[in-house]
Amino acid sequence: MVRHIPNILTVFRMVITPVFIFAFLQHGITWKLITLFIFVFSTITDKVDGHLARKYGWETSLGKFLDPLADKVLITSAFVCLIFFNYIDVWMVAVIVVRDVVVTWLRSYGLKVGRPVHTMEIARWKTGVQTVAIYIALVFIIFKAFLEHYHIHSVIPQMLDNWRVIWIAMLITTLFTLVTGILYIMENRHLFSKNPA
Repeated sequence: MVRHIPNILTVFRMVITPVFIFAFLQHGITWKLITLFIFVFSTITDKVDGHLARKYGWETSLGKFLDPLADKVLITSAFVCLIFFNYIDVWMVAVIVVRDVVVTWLRSYGLKVGRPVHTMEIARWKTGVQTVAIYIALVFIIFKAFLEHYHIHSVIPQMLDNWRVIWIAMLITTLFTLVTGILYIMENRHLFSKNPA
């Protein structure tokens, strides 16, 4: 049972994603703080389950499949919520989703032909960049909710809105994600060769 702790944590991250979405779409400082708490909790457990699996040799094929899937589900859900509030554009999320679908298919094809696609270091950076972008958005949204809740007048939120801070962070994230997808394809183009090297 103990050796399944990493997978249990991963599954739990997926199970609480609907709660995350519901809280994200609500108004009020309390709901926004719940949203942040869930995301922080998910980020921490993602690190913990990976550490436990590697340290104690609890890695499983199921875990290797579910862990990145759980990340994608939560992160994509957060991006969709940001679309709902008009902070980012649909095309940005579309690029990220298409990239993930292509890389996932590439991995499946690599396994099919007996040439597994290894995770590139830059892919881990990609997840980190996406996570930072969501943290920026959540902190900004909570800051606005805090000012609204306590009826504090400030020009800072409007100024940051005018600067489109969240949109710019998302643009950088989208471009970085796209680059990682292109690098994956280039790195594994031998899979489509008649005589793969």
